[in-house]
Amino acid sequence: MDVGEAAGNPMIRNALGDSFPASPEVTIRLCREAGVDEYSHVLHLGAGVGTVCQMLVENFGCKATGVVAIEPLLQHCIYEDERVNYVHSKMSEPPFEPGTFTHVLIECRCIIERDLEAVFTAAKQMLAPGGQLIVNEPVLFSNSTLPKIIGRMVGETRINEVVQQRTALEVGIEISTAGFDVINSQSEPEVIERLLMKLNQISMLLKMALRFSSFNPKSEAFPFTKKDLLKAFDEFKKALDDETFGWHSWRATPN
Repeated sequence: MDVGEAAGNPMIRNALGDSFPASPEVTIRLCREAGVDEYSHVLHLGAGVGTVCQMLVENFGCKATGVVAIEPLLQHCIYEDERVNYVHSKMSEPPFEPGTFTHVLIECRCIIERDLEAVFTAAKQMLAPGGQLIVNEPVLFSNSTLPKIIGRMVGETRINEVVQQRTALEVGIEISTAGFDVINSQSEPEVIERLLMKLNQISMLLKMALRFSSFNPKSEAFPFTKKDLLKAFDEFKKALDDETFGWHSWRATPN
């Protein structure tokens, strides 16, 4: 099962819910605080399978456009409403005229973007005068280190090329460097609580499926065992619980 099939699987989507791994309630709150209403046009950079765009239209009656970075996911962005549109593009190169959108939303994508300043610069170009950037992201707490198995996986595989370990301060600096004034920055513990709840819900099923499957990580050139993967899953849950990882949001306006 590739990334497109997994993300588009109705059982997986039903188990994890809208706006996973963020929180629908936090997403709606942030958009409301940013002034999203029926006259808004929100650009969602990194729209996944499109559920957040649909959620915004249903809650605010606005228009929403999703930029889908992974092309196989585009086939799962299906929603019969003329106010919703999806395109495949890099987050740093959205194919729209400057000043098209009242809001730009980014959730759980900074963690996989090496050139984050380019993404925020593109977001600034997309915003109409008076528009707002909304960012909602996982972060590494200052002076924290990755758990043992996860640290090895990041250090010894290509995960290190994908996952960017940033603190809330570092993300905030990137937003400012791209030409924004941050008007609000805060921790979002509700997202962590929801994420832990979801991981606990699927924990037993995931462990059973992995133990009894024929999947061999090493056959996929991943130098770890299934036992290592299970330990890493537990490490990740513990790291969420003990605040090694956190979640943070920002709202900002172009300066």
